[in-house]
Amino acid sequence: MNSLLARLHPYPFERLRMLFDGVQPAALRPIRLSIGEPQHRTPELIREAIASHLDGLAVYPTTAGLDALREAVANWFVRRYGLAALDPATQVLPVNGTREALFAFAQAVIDRSRRSPLVVCPNPFYQIYEGAALLAGAEVAFLNQTADRGFALDFDSLDDEQWSRTAADVGQCGQRGTKDLAGRQADRLGLNAWNRPLQPVHRGHRA
Repeated sequence: MNSLLARLHPYPFERLRMLFDGVQPAALRPIRLSIGEPQHRTPELIREAIASHLDGLAVYPTTAGLDALREAVANWFVRRYGLAALDPATQVLPVNGTREALFAFAQAVIDRSRRSPLVVCPNPFYQIYEGAALLAGAEVAFLNQTADRGFALDFDSLDDEQWSRTAADVGQCGQRGTKDLAGRQADRLGLNAWNRPLQPVHRGHRA
């Protein structure tokens, strides 16, 4: 077994389940706010679009996804965020799930041969940030997002020694106050950003 598994913490929803154990809920239909799965009927527009393209399920897509899908994603980002351009061939990669992509990303960019590699994460955070970093053999430094800073990340709180060990900076874009992470702070620090709404933003090494 991988000895690094011992560094992982229980998943939040498992902890939540334990907290709810023995609690008798009110006799009302619950509103589930846990994993974010849809709670309403799928809109007809989506149902009809899927049904009209069932023939496409007869073949496996390539690892990089269909060209048409990547182009549609790139065009949406350009419209939604006013980007100058987004290359669907090199800057868009469809994945089955965010957690899977984040885990693979960490394993690819964290070099275990380096001395105590560090991954910088926001707090609060998606737990996969921490788990992916720990299983890649890295340490995690959390930057608290607080109201007094407008919920921006305090990169200046990291000292030179920490920056010298930083293999990746993982943040989240789309939440209140975090737009600064994908823009002004990234420019100031010379970081390359991959922006995704309501999902993590990945950074490379500090320049």
